[in-house]
Amino acid sequence: MRAFPAYLRSMTTAMASSSATLPPIIKLTPIEKDICKLLNDYTLHYNQTHLDIKEPLTLRITGGWVRDKLLGQGSHDLDIAINIMSGESFARGLNEYLTKHYARYGIKPHSIHKIDKNPEKSKHLETATTKLFDIEVDFVNLRAEEYTELSRIPITKFGTPEEDALRRDATLNALFYNIQENQIEDFTRKGLTDLKNGILRTPLPARKTFLDDPLRVLRLIRFASRFNFTIEDNVLKEMSNPEINAAFITKISRERVGNEMEKILIGNNPILGLSLIQQAHLENAIFFWHNDPSIIECNETSNKEQMQTIQKIYQEGILNKHLLKVIDNYQLLLSRSPILQSHILNNNTFKQNFILASSLLPFATLRIIALPKKKLNNTCYVSESIIKEGLKMNKLDAKIVSQTVENVSKHKALIKEFVQNSNSLQRSKLGTYLRSYSGHWEIVHFVALLEEFINLQSNDDHTAIELFKDYNSFYSFILDQGLKNCHEMKPLIDGKKMLKVLNMKAGPWMSELNNNIIVWQFDNPNGTEAQLLEYIKTVLPVT
Repeated sequence: MRAFPAYLRSMTTAMASSSATLPPIIKLTPIEKDICKLLNDYTLHYNQTHLDIKEPLTLRITGGWVRDKLLGQGSHDLDIAINIMSGESFARGLNEYLTKHYARYGIKPHSIHKIDKNPEKSKHLETATTKLFDIEVDFVNLRAEEYTELSRIPITKFGTPEEDALRRDATLNALFYNIQENQIEDFTRKGLTDLKNGILRTPLPARKTFLDDPLRVLRLIRFASRFNFTIEDNVLKEMSNPEINAAFITKISRERVGNEMEKILIGNNPILGLSLIQQAHLENAIFFWHNDPSIIECNETSNKEQMQTIQKIYQEGILNKHLLKVIDNYQLLLSRSPILQSHILNNNTFKQNFILASSLLPFATLRIIALPKKKLNNTCYVSESIIKEGLKMNKLDAKIVSQTVENVSKHKALIKEFVQNSNSLQRSKLGTYLRSYSGHWEIVHFVALLEEFINLQSNDDHTAIELFKDYNSFYSFILDQGLKNCHEMKPLIDGKKMLKVLNMKAGPWMSELNNNIIVWQFDNPNGTEAQLLEYIKTVLPVT
């Protein structure tokens, strides 16, 4: 469990021994003080000029800002909850106030950006965004939510602070900072304690919380992996509920799943996140190959054999058991491979795609019909579909992950050939292979290593030592041969010059010739233009 900030730890200890329980005090930065002073002044002005209102205007900072401040971390995620009006109404009133008093605060009003309701993107109420002292601030009213059984989109209405706190995903995310009172409010009565102890717990019963909005399952997993927190036992148990698993697939857009997964994978402890997904048996809902009913139906009727294998991987726990192997061996793999560890620590995209490719190895060679209306080139690998359609990540990541998964066997065979006789491995064969990855060959190298490492048949550590030695030797060979960035290699003679020297017209033949030139250059790293021209004349197409 992570260390808790000393000032909050001592404050909480004092609270426990005191008859008057007082929440800890948040230390504001100079800019936060300026923002809060402005908001306080306007709130006082509003209340003094609206004496007929049933309750005074009160502002609270909500969300992750309170949590992060108490953890001693900086945060610019300023979400202001308003008790008696919409975010847009408040922001417009604040702008009018600033127009009259901007000299007092040294800033002028900024434009207000209104974010309309968009339930599919988890925006259930209008939000108004503006800048105060060059910090982006969101304004939204306190709300209560009521869900139906068939949708994760709630019926929303103005709510009390307690109702707003109880609708949130975790008690430690339901803490408010009352700007007027300059103090923390814990309406769930568990948030501060859970934050101190590093416990993730839902404000309402976990089953109801997750069935209302299954995305909260993944959000809790993300917070656990980000802060190295523990999910409370009953909450973790409910995550494994089959009904919640089914709701996860039917009630959540794949964009939202992908967004949370991306944050987990590039976060501080992605393997903890993957472990919680594996423990909750959510891999079928997370690594889902497609969400289009017509695509699914087409594959079930026209791609039966492949579909049976795919379903077997999900239903018989093959993927779950594989993930457990990856999780159990991940840290040991990194400790034995400093280069891999360095890439993981310093390159978030590499880390994300390495973990995704490692996780999806059971789907290697399996294809689905992705374009039913086309007769040719209508299939794609399952691994590619999972990334592109199941997680809605970008096409480049989908290509890198899929290419890695599908070429692990080829990479292992190449290393075996190298180990048996390194002199027999042509430089052009290796260079052409590495070039096909467009600079991402290191991912397949280390995923292949992982796959061999987690599947070692012998418990003898000597076998593992030899395995790492072989992979390190192959990696060093690539560097020694100057092939690490071979995808950047260009022909010694560019196209225009070649056409002029050969006195020929451009045509389709040039593409194949360029490929031949690259192969020649791999095998003749010190070759000259003159030598290349002599070679070109021997492979020119007959005209």
